[in-house]
Amino acid sequence: MPVWLEILLNLSGYAGFVALASHGGASASVRTDEHICGDGR
Repeated sequence: MPVWLEILLNLSGYAGFVALASHGGASASVRTDEHICGDGR
């Protein structure tokens, strides 16, 4: 595999990770968990 292709794949993977993190994919599940815990009390 050419070096430039490996660099391109690494950058696209990093960009996807940053996109998921910035849109709050993890924070949505935390809010759901808090809502579930709130209903249980």
